[in-house]
Amino acid sequence: MSAARPHTASTLLLDERFEAGDDRFVDEVLASEAGRKLKALAPRWYADGRPFARRALLRYIDDGCDRPHHRAIVKTLYKLAEHAGDDEVIGHFMVAFDRLVRRKLVKVPRYDWQTGTSHEEPYLVNDTRAPVRLPPGDVESPRFSRRTRHYLRRRAFRYFRRLGRRDAARYGRAIRAALALYRDEHLDRPERLLDAWGLLHALYWGSPVLERLPRGVRLAEGAALADLEPAPLYPEAWQGAFDEVLGLVTAARSRAVRSFAIALLGRAYAAELRGLSVARVRALLESPHDEVQTFAAGLLQQIPGLEGLPIADWLSLLRTENAAALAFLCEAVVKHVAPARLSLAECVDLAHARAAPVAEIGLRWVKTKPVKTAADLDTIARLATAGAPRVREEAVAWLIDALRSSPHSRAEHVRDLLDARHEEVRARGLELFESDARFRDDTGLWAALAETPHADARAFLIRHLTARKAALSPE
Repeated sequence: MSAARPHTASTLLLDERFEAGDDRFVDEVLASEAGRKLKALAPRWYADGRPFARRALLRYIDDGCDRPHHRAIVKTLYKLAEHAGDDEVIGHFMVAFDRLVRRKLVKVPRYDWQTGTSHEEPYLVNDTRAPVRLPPGDVESPRFSRRTRHYLRRRAFRYFRRLGRRDAARYGRAIRAALALYRDEHLDRPERLLDAWGLLHALYWGSPVLERLPRGVRLAEGAALADLEPAPLYPEAWQGAFDEVLGLVTAARSRAVRSFAIALLGRAYAAELRGLSVARVRALLESPHDEVQTFAAGLLQQIPGLEGLPIADWLSLLRTENAAALAFLCEAVVKHVAPARLSLAECVDLAHARAAPVAEIGLRWVKTKPVKTAADLDTIARLATAGAPRVREEAVAWLIDALRSSPHSRAEHVRDLLDARHEEVRARGLELFESDARFRDDTGLWAALAETPHADARAFLIRHLTARKAALSPE
């Protein structure tokens, strides 16, 4: 089968799909290398008031603004948005332009003449795939020069810097909307974070950890990215904005922005965090991001009214898989939830949790419950399939004692132990089978052993059959 041919844009389709409001218009634009046609399209596209055109424009910018022969359309669209004071579009451009410069972190050998030793130092080198500069008047080169890439990212952030001088509140709204657009896949290495000019200046403008040079940002001598603390440009734009900053924790698509927002909340909005409702903290706990879950779990211990949280909500919270968050949650559960509020079945469900800290709480609470009826015994029999190994071991030992002492024990309970997929559970079941007169001569259990797929159970059966055969009289 021949390889699929790359999509080639049609200038006719560009116009047709634009006029029709067809979302495939963006695909045609991205595939096109007709620079003059694209430049001519830009004013009409930007001026179009249809939601389709706006949606297409933002999607085009989010692609990265680095397609071959797209220099002219990118510059034209940017200038139109800048002239219009279009905060939203410039925000998308800032995020895209922050990806235009891609330095690479390498190790450079250094020689210390005083000690006579060699060592390696990290060093950021430029991406040589883009030329340093283009000849004056060059409109044919397919992509931006390195110099222009640096200029574009500075210019986009300069728009916001000037906006902040005029209107700090508007700047705050606009910059937070832009910050939410950065994505983890674009900031997945330290050098990529350092190359995000607009991002770093917006969040860490006053940080002594960073040195801002015309050609890029670098770490100060002896500093590390982990040392960064919030030092935003125009701090007043971040004051009185608790809900907006908290919203950034959930809306931001990059860990760098979420971590900044969490740190800023802890430093500037401690009182507001303590006043959060359980519902809002719970929403944070349901975040797919571990740093947000950990943040929310810490908040949970500070807010009032936890003792009134419904049991169903507690059980839902304990399903989180973040280990750090679970540690906080388990502590909060033990502090605020009385075992009497849970049924025996709910406690057994907790003991089945894959996370050992949760399962331990469940088993501890199971042991506080009376086991009086046959239904109760059926309920605790499920402990044999607990997911956490050390909890399962303790749970089965307790279950065996309950089966020995209960008048409601049945052969089916023992059979479930003998059929268990965990060897240590089968071993305890075989001990009970052998030692308890109620089960030792149950023909159904012996028949089940004859059909078992487990080698240890078959060995037990063979050993007992051999012993019984030897005990029989030769006559």
